[in-house]
Amino acid sequence: MTDFTGPARLAEAADNLSRVDSVPLYSQIKQRLLAEIGEGKYAEGGLLPTETQLCDIYAVSRITVRRAISELQDEGVLEKRAGKGTFVSVQRIVTSLVKLNGFTETYTALGADPHNQLLSIDTIAADIPTADALALARGTLVLQVRRLIRTRKGPLSIDQSYFELARFPGLAEELHDDVSLYGLLRQKYGVQVKHSRRHINVRLAGQADRQVLNCNLGEPLFDMEKIVYDDDMRPLQRSLLATPTNRITYTIDV
Repeated sequence: MTDFTGPARLAEAADNLSRVDSVPLYSQIKQRLLAEIGEGKYAEGGLLPTETQLCDIYAVSRITVRRAISELQDEGVLEKRAGKGTFVSVQRIVTSLVKLNGFTETYTALGADPHNQLLSIDTIAADIPTADALALARGTLVLQVRRLIRTRKGPLSIDQSYFELARFPGLAEELHDDVSLYGLLRQKYGVQVKHSRRHINVRLAGQADRQVLNCNLGEPLFDMEKIVYDDDMRPLQRSLLATPTNRITYTIDV
């Protein structure tokens, strides 16, 4: 466990505050925390000392510490997670909604070092939304693939995709961690992604989301449904993507 309150650390931090300066103590602490984040002492996604520890570090009251933290929260620098503490916010990934690339291609181009972790593969009967999206009869067998999309900063999205089982025989055996789905469709099945339709809503994270995405229960998530088509406008994939809203920004180029 990191020792935030060793004697040398306490003396150094307290000495950095001016008790006679016209700048309020909370503002000095705020600027000091910003500097330490910039220096890498507290990394993106990293845990900050507790309020009690910060009070000891800077020899100030809890009210002073809380105001500094509150302002940094309002500015998006820090975020509180219920029952876990205060963390340095992770810089959002900015990505276009009009690009047809898959996760691997998109996030590699952004320098995000993407990885996908296979969570589960199941053969199920298509429900009405999936059957309609893939232009199938209700009850047609489909492959349900759940993956966790990660970057070097941690979990980003949960992707739950559906593929017609008869159209892509052997797909389940080809899938494992860090396989590019669209690359596999091109290479093994000769299928090119040419068009997509997306619907985006916002919902609140449930218990399953919290456990996989390491987010707060009730935290807002982008809830995207994406239907992907081939050259002949035949549906290839229905994808349901859940991403915390503080981890990604979607753009539209017109």
